[in-house]
Amino acid sequence: MTREKIREMTMQLIYQMDAEGNFDYTEITPMEEDAAAMNKKQALAVLEAVRSNISDIDLMISENLDKWDFSRVAKTDLAILRTAVAEMMYVDSIPAGVSINEAVNLAKKYGDERSYAFVNSVLTKVSKKIGE
Repeated sequence: MTREKIREMTMQLIYQMDAEGNFDYTEITPMEEDAAAMNKKQALAVLEAVRSNISDIDLMISENLDKWDFSRVAKTDLAILRTAVAEMMYVDSIPAGVSINEAVNLAKKYGDERSYAFVNSVLTKVSKKIGE
């Protein structure tokens, strides 16, 4: 399974956790295909970062929204942003540029026609703020 596919499945699990209101990935019953992704080191590192640091991740996103309220961010875009910010802040093995690029690709696939630009803008600001 490619890193891109693992990241996509991780984002989908983060979306599911948000929908269920519980960011403890160990309590989510993944689909069979997702279970394989959860066993990958990359996915587990991101899911653990989200579980342990969701407040800090959301604060980082919120602080880097330009004239936009956190509560108005589309749930799909939010899952993409959470995935990328978790990678950027807590997973040293993934360069920020890779996280941003992959997030933009996910936004093109799952978001609306403006999502990719929004995601790119927020993540570029996050990257500068954390010194990547």
